[in-house]
Amino acid sequence: MTRRRGKQAKAAEVLERLDAELGALTEIVDTRPPRGKARREVDTKLRELVTRGETLLRDLDPVGRPRFVFDPGDPAVVGRFIALALIAQERMPLAGVQSFHGSGVYALYYQGAFDAYAPISGTETPIYVGKADPRADTARTPIDQGTRLYMRLNDHRRNIGKAATTLDVADFDCRFLVVQTGWQAAAETYLIDLFRPAWNSETDICYGLGKHGDAPSTRANRRSPWDTLHPGREWAWRGELEDARPRERILADLAAHFSGGTIYPDADRLLKGFIDELRQL
Repeated sequence: MTRRRGKQAKAAEVLERLDAELGALTEIVDTRPPRGKARREVDTKLRELVTRGETLLRDLDPVGRPRFVFDPGDPAVVGRFIALALIAQERMPLAGVQSFHGSGVYALYYQGAFDAYAPISGTETPIYVGKADPRADTARTPIDQGTRLYMRLNDHRRNIGKAATTLDVADFDCRFLVVQTGWQAAAETYLIDLFRPAWNSETDICYGLGKHGDAPSTRANRRSPWDTLHPGREWAWRGELEDARPRERILADLAAHFSGGTIYPDADRLLKGFIDELRQL
């Protein structure tokens, strides 16, 4: 009994220290929010701690509890299944996509020899995911939605083609899925959270693929990391436009990102991940 009380007292002490440290971290973030790489590191660590805390709470409960409640009306649940439907589509060369009706979600995959992307080259981890909204919020059929999904993929194809000194369009595959109007955003959010693609702005590493040209004087504009690493778009090298961050830092951030993240080497591993997430107990 004495030993049990000792462990309970120790647990209480740890919780007090944790509460104090969390308060200190909150004060730091409130007064001087971290940016760039520091922000990403804080974000990643906090997510890990939250996951571990939720696991502890389940372990403390003498009655089993599900990890989540399956709610078909929850946008996160719908997003997960739309993402699964996207992964079920065949990959095809980005350069070979023909015009089609519809809006929805898509993923780009790299299988080339650019050194910085070696960890994901040829894998089932996309380098970029995105959505294409319909031309009208009231669109209910692919024809009503317009050719928005095709237009987005074609825009990416053109931009990658301009970076011919470092990238080859032939090294890119894609998947795409036409989605009922209103659900594309939930699917995109889930895909970004799952894959943390290196080119998405949410990952804050090599963003800028979808950026369009502005004059150097526009909004104190700076050259995106994507354009710094993959030069070729003429407007991004006009005038006195400065890099948002140097090439060496982008490469270092990419290396850290791939070494610390989950990479899905094949479809079986990816599908297992989806199934594991759906297990309640």
